[in-house]
Amino acid sequence: MYRLLQLLGLLPAAFAAPHFSSLARRQASQLISDKWLVKTKSGSDFSNVLAEVADVLGLSEFKPEKEFHIGDLNGFTLAGSKQLADSILALDSIEGLQQDQRVEVDAIVSQENAPYGLGRISSRTPGSSTYRFDDSAGSDTFVYVIDTGINAEHIDFGGRVSFGFSAIANEPNTDLNGHGTHCAGTAAGTQYGVAKNASIVDVKVIDQTGGGPLSNIVVGLDWILNDITSKSRFGKSVVSMSLGAVTIFGGTNLLEEAAAALVNAGVFVSVAAGNFNIPVELMAPANVPVVCSVGATDAKDARAGFSNYGAGIDIHAPGVDIQSAWIGGIDATNTISGTSMAAPHVAGLGAYLLALEGDRSGSELCNRIIDLSTKDVITDVSGSPNRLAFNGVA
Repeated sequence: MYRLLQLLGLLPAAFAAPHFSSLARRQASQLISDKWLVKTKSGSDFSNVLAEVADVLGLSEFKPEKEFHIGDLNGFTLAGSKQLADSILALDSIEGLQQDQRVEVDAIVSQENAPYGLGRISSRTPGSSTYRFDDSAGSDTFVYVIDTGINAEHIDFGGRVSFGFSAIANEPNTDLNGHGTHCAGTAAGTQYGVAKNASIVDVKVIDQTGGGPLSNIVVGLDWILNDITSKSRFGKSVVSMSLGAVTIFGGTNLLEEAAAALVNAGVFVSVAAGNFNIPVELMAPANVPVVCSVGATDAKDARAGFSNYGAGIDIHAPGVDIQSAWIGGIDATNTISGTSMAAPHVAGLGAYLLALEGDRSGSELCNRIIDLSTKDVITDVSGSPNRLAFNGVA
């Protein structure tokens, strides 16, 4: 079983006890009572597993609310007491059990300011107000935005948004929060976006409050991989993932495994590093080595004070005072800050490079972005690699 482990002794000296305690309390408060994710053993026949679970539950048939099949990662959700969950764990066909928890988007509202991020990723020096890019601009690529939904009618998208999937049963298939629309605009908006010709796929897993069960994220990633596979979009698709959960103690293993499985299948995944000013190793799924973990910088090339840090950061991108599309109208905008705003810059850059340079696997594309990056210009990296995203324009 995935057990809850206290890692205080493994934390760096910079972590004072009150800081750790508040983060631990935060994660504990996010756990969802009587909701579980169950991982089946590799090689198990899934239908047989469900039949075994039905026997334990005393049912003629067991139909889980959610199930997932992401590469070699297979499992389902279960509602019930800890005692019931442990009885399922005792089955030989079950490998792991984890309590579901709330996952939140990573945005900090800030003051209104003009956008600068596009100019920065197309210039080796700060202060440019001109975005220079190849006119392919992500043509024939797909940006999957796994978030709060998208205001598809916004003029910045020019009809390029298609609805894909929603795990939110009691909300319409649109964005009632704004975060997902903002991220989509930064990745691929006509005015605010990096890959201006890319198609955008809306994968809604977070509700209007800005949070949702971890299981929603896992089944959303499952849907993305199935969609890419069924439509032969490998080498043409990227995922923008501006959400995560603190991992002070165990409990997010399946989120990490699901993100890793998507990349290992060949998909590029850009993940926000998180906004707690803590080591990125304590944030899932940004702590997964194979995803492209993105920290945030400001207009002066300083690491944003909220941005998580450490050797696990792959790349930085602008994430302070970023203007993009919003909800509430077809031309609504908002200027906000967060590593959530940095990650879609890199997702859009991934789509841009796929259109410009051809197919690459997820890991190869992250390495290409690292190779192109502007080195050693960020101040206060706090042990992170000193790399700022750049699109390679001559």
